[in-house]
Amino acid sequence: MTALASGSRRTADLLPLSDLSKGQAADFAAAWPLLAEADRVTIVRRMAEVAEDRLDLYFGRALRIALDDPSPVVRQLAIAALWEDERTDLLQRFLVLAEDDASEDVRAEAAQGLGRFADRSATGEIDGSASQAIRAVLGDIATDASSPYGVRRRALESMAGLGPDPGIAALIADAYASDDQGLQASALFAMGRCLDSRWIDTVIEELGSEESELRFEAARAAGRLGDDRAVPGLAALAIDPDAEVRYAAIAALGQVGGRTAAQVLRNLVDQAEEQDLEAIEEALEEGLANADPLQVRA
Repeated sequence: MTALASGSRRTADLLPLSDLSKGQAADFAAAWPLLAEADRVTIVRRMAEVAEDRLDLYFGRALRIALDDPSPVVRQLAIAALWEDERTDLLQRFLVLAEDDASEDVRAEAAQGLGRFADRSATGEIDGSASQAIRAVLGDIATDASSPYGVRRRALESMAGLGPDPGIAALIADAYASDDQGLQASALFAMGRCLDSRWIDTVIEELGSEESELRFEAARAAGRLGDDRAVPGLAALAIDPDAEVRYAAIAALGQVGGRTAAQVLRNLVDQAEEQDLEAIEEALEEGLANADPLQVRA
């Protein structure tokens, strides 16, 4: 803490914050507020960066302390830095933050963080009471017109992780039918996340949208739905002038897999810009790995 307070951002000075014991966590919690806000922001950012590079490090206890920081920026960054942590206690913290935090940005980040717990609920990894709590909190936010706009969007997107459900489908349909492009984009994201084949025609139609945000979300949804009927639309987007749309479409082709998608990716290798080649090759590798060897030529 002395090194960090002096401005050090070396990885070596962050290592002692990994895998804190309860006693060390108590000491850290006492010392943490003594740092300047700018330092606390930078340290949380560095913990996130280091943990992404070093899978052997776990800053969970330190970041949980940062969840109670008086700075909304620190709280938001701490939530984002905990993106791989799926422990049950964190689910409860995120539920409270999504509902009650004073910062809209923190609430939106927490609502987004609940998405991975919703995904686990759909696969039966989370018990029924926890699933009900996720649905109740996200559903209340998504249907409350007084909830901040960004929080409502993230709640809808995360709620879709609970899987195909008539109530969730109705919320997605309402958002998509709105005149708000942001809500439409969130609806498209949710269509892919809920893995409900009822949305494939809508997703394919939006692959041809004039709005890059909607093309991007439609491409991501098409990849998650994995329906090869989307391949022609994805092939067109794989050469889209918008780089984010282009990469989303390339990745989606890899997720869909199959002979046609693989051939599209092979063709792209011959004509793509150099900066796109890595993404295309990764998608082709994924598509071939997931495909039936009798269906796709090597």
